Amino acid sequence: MESLGLPITEEFSTVDEEMVQKFRNTISYKDGRYHVQLPWYEDKVKSVPSNHNAALRILERVVKDLEKKGLYDQYVDVFRQQEDEGIIEEITVTPEDFQKYIWIPHRPADQTTTKVRPVFNCSYKGANATSLNEAAYPGVNLMGDMLELLIRFRTNKYVLLADIRKAFLMIRLELEKDRNRFCFFLKKGDNLHCYRYSTILFSFNASPFILNYVLKYHAEKFPADECSQVLRSNFYVDNLVKTGNDVDTLSTLYSAVKERLQEGNFEIQSCNSNSAVLQEKMAADGTVRF
Repeated sequence: MESLGLPITEEFSTVDEEMVQKFRNTISYKDGRYHVQLPWYEDKVKSVPSNHNAALRILERVVKDLEKKGLYDQYVDVFRQQEDEGIIEEITVTPEDFQKYIWIPHRPADQTTTKVRPVFNCSYKGANATSLNEAAYPGVNLMGDMLELLIRFRTNKYVLLADIRKAFLMIRLELEKDRNRFCFFLKKGDNLHCYRYSTILFSFNASPFILNYVLKYHAEKFPADECSQVLRSNFYVDNLVKTGNDVDTLSTLYSAVKERLQEGNFEIQSCNSNSAVLQEKMAADGTVRF
């Protein structure tokens, strides 16, 4: 279990060990991206319905509400940008074949600004049905212990903070059957368009586990030094928290982490520190949080 990054405690079962190993074996790096096969409970994922009727009803409400506020074009622009980046792809599906795919309802996130962004409901389920999130293996707690990370704020003098830009959307889906389970509808004018994600999603409950394990896998490509340890253990989902008492050491780690992540097509952003030296370096790199 230690070889899988699993702590040896009674919390982790043989099922966990088997599921983690099975998922680990699907990770591959090609065409400049990490690719994975999603960790499903096979008996459950077969019972997830298409949800196309519900997805269409919710879309109609979203379109009506956002058009009334004059925000629907902005909402569609988010998807247009994702399509340009290869995160989503348009697919041709006739209404007769909607039931062969799984459609995820989406809506705008709660608006605290004028910026509109979509959120997907992978937990949607109809009566007596199974949701995508229920059918997915969510993984074990391989994230850094957040309480321990917070305690370090009180014991070490300096802190390095960062996150990975669009972390989940950088991880591609290897299998077409997985992509066909991440479909959604979008209205453009009077026309209905069908899309699917080529990546994992923020709202998918296995995504934090997948990201964490991909980072561990990526760390194995490098020497077993402090930077690799940071990649394995100092990310809480997509957020990096590293503390220390020596600015030079943190500065070196910051540069090494940034470079190694770039080799996996991950980009750090929103960096910050209580060290003026580190802040100046981050500003020069264009990664500093504003």
